Amino acid sequence: MARTVEVAVETLSATAFEPFGSIIGGGSGPPALDWGTLQTWMTPFDVDGPTQMTLCRYHREPLEWSQMERHLAVTQAFLPLGGIASVMVVAPPSDLADRTALPPPSSVRAFHMDGSAGVVLRRGTWHALRRFPVGAPLIDMVLLTGRDTQAELERQARDGSLPMLTHEADYAAVHGVTFRAVVP
Repeated sequence: MARTVEVAVETLSATAFEPFGSIIGGGSGPPALDWGTLQTWMTPFDVDGPTQMTLCRYHREPLEWSQMERHLAVTQAFLPLGGIASVMVVAPPSDLADRTALPPPSSVRAFHMDGSAGVVLRRGTWHALRRFPVGAPLIDMVLLTGRDTQAELERQARDGSLPMLTHEADYAAVHGVTFRAVVP
């Protein structure tokens, strides 16, 4: 039987989230372009190959998981729509060349996203397969990812083929651990 690790949900802040990526929203620092009524800020995003924009709908479910994944050929951006709050679960990147290199369970973190900003995950950042809506039955998010990464995951869902651009891990199988996010 798997042991459950409780992960406290933290407030999303640039400093706390920095090991995993960056926050998109709120325009921090001076704008890259300032044309009076228009300002723009540069946001880090990096992909090997073409970009894919997808709408993801996550339905509310218990704040529990054991599976995580990471992507090798792309950063990923998750942009919430409609101001819906959610919980984003992440763990730091580990050796990208080693499919079995998992961060320790103690390094898994959960962040409360209030719906006003999105995040960009660094390449190799481990994340839960779900975003967990808070206070709503579902959340829609725009996902910016790599087209090849997305195609591999869709192929895996159809025929079970192992993706090369994504590493997946089930902490219950590897470490005998499941996780539960706890909102303070």
